[in-house]
Amino acid sequence: MIMVIKMFLNRKMNNRILSFSSVMIGSGSAANLGLAVALYRLFQSSSYAKYKYRIRFCWWGAEEIGLLGSDFYVRQARNSSTIGERLSDQLVNLNFDMLGSPNYVFGIYDGQTIGESIPSSAIPGSNKITGLFREWFNHENLPWSNSTLGTGSDYAPFLAAGIAAGGLLSGASRIKTKEECDYYASKLGSSDPYCIPTLPYDPCYHKSCDTIWNINVFAYEKMIKAAAYVIETLARIDNLTEWLYPNGQTESSNFYFKKYNII
Repeated sequence: MIMVIKMFLNRKMNNRILSFSSVMIGSGSAANLGLAVALYRLFQSSSYAKYKYRIRFCWWGAEEIGLLGSDFYVRQARNSSTIGERLSDQLVNLNFDMLGSPNYVFGIYDGQTIGESIPSSAIPGSNKITGLFREWFNHENLPWSNSTLGTGSDYAPFLAAGIAAGGLLSGASRIKTKEECDYYASKLGSSDPYCIPTLPYDPCYHKSCDTIWNINVFAYEKMIKAAAYVIETLARIDNLTEWLYPNGQTESSNFYFKKYNII
């Protein structure tokens, strides 16, 4: 089974979790690489428990002109008969698309926002993944914000194929509001230096200033820990398929690839 991590998850020895996404050169690439290297080193440690699920890290291209990379991946999986590469081997997609935005939010994809066109089998697991992320932030007494699971990032082709999805995002070009800053200050303290209302979450989004220095280390550290908690929790579940798909895992009988939103 595979967990696919944009970074994303699939199942058993043939299942995996996977999906990372970012612009080719920028703080997103640096953050994604850092997380992947840290997790790889952790999982290779001799003292680290061995689990039956595989994690596949993915860096797909052409997300912002229509999710072309992830769309192609799901197409290939749907047509594959190779064990470990089939669509049925993909258990869950975890989408970490921007984790260290300077004027960040702790965004959690909300499974309850999944559209009606998505196969119903993907919904219970997506809601459970949302719950795991919220559980970590609540335990740490940290603020968090809901984000829509729509069609704007690389989780979309997986959801359309009936695969559960979830993840984190720290924000891009949208303007941060005073209400958001007040809420985060209520949890982090009024002296929170990272919350600047009326500015974008990432003022350098798609600009030349989006370098490896354009990372909020405080936010990045918390997002990394939240991601690690959820991945570890999923890996420890004995029957992840049953946990994610209590009513059975089914592909959409009318599966098709549509033109996704361009970001």
